[in-house]
Amino acid sequence: MKHHRTAVILVLLASIPLLASYKTRPWKPRPAEDYPARLTSEGVTIAAEPLYRDDLAALVFDKKDIVTRGIIPLAVAVFNDNDFPVQVVAETVELTGEGERQRTLLPGEAVARIFQKSGKSFGFPLPIPKISIPGDPRYLPLQDFEHKFLKGKVIQPHQAGGGFLFFQKPAADVRSFLSAARLYIPDIVREDDGTRMIFFEIDLKPTIDQPSATRRP
Repeated sequence: MKHHRTAVILVLLASIPLLASYKTRPWKPRPAEDYPARLTSEGVTIAAEPLYRDDLAALVFDKKDIVTRGIIPLAVAVFNDNDFPVQVVAETVELTGEGERQRTLLPGEAVARIFQKSGKSFGFPLPIPKISIPGDPRYLPLQDFEHKFLKGKVIQPHQAGGGFLFFQKPAADVRSFLSAARLYIPDIVREDDGTRMIFFEIDLKPTIDQPSATRRP
């Protein structure tokens, strides 16, 4: 019995570095005017900010090489000046440019790519890992990515909110791609009656022309 307890303690101690290795970093929208790429229509302002460099992505997610590993987190900040709640349907948002159209990866797919072992190569779509054990080193990252994912975020009247989408890094130079890219948001829904509002198409070039290196996402 004593040996059993000792074994359990050793297992728990061994898991501590894994649990402590990833730190959740807070994120909330800045004031709307701080975002170079934004549009306003029907009382809603939506801003987009791709974290297209490793140092920018690391301000929000505790991994120093997210972009190098092939994932670009893209912040979507929503400012609702209406008297009713709204929601952006994350699953139908598209990043378009240079003949490409892609939709967001799920948090599990992004985590699978970012935390894959060195030497492994996954194509797209990525396998979604089954991560349910707190001792798994991907457990806390997955919780963080899911929490910050744009899906399901309802923006209350006269409030701001939002979340992240996760896109595959383009094969072309990232800055060149984003300079010609747009974020197409076809589905913005009134939560009170289900009415769909006008679509948004946000030019991302201003995020490159006005670098955000000096601004915390």
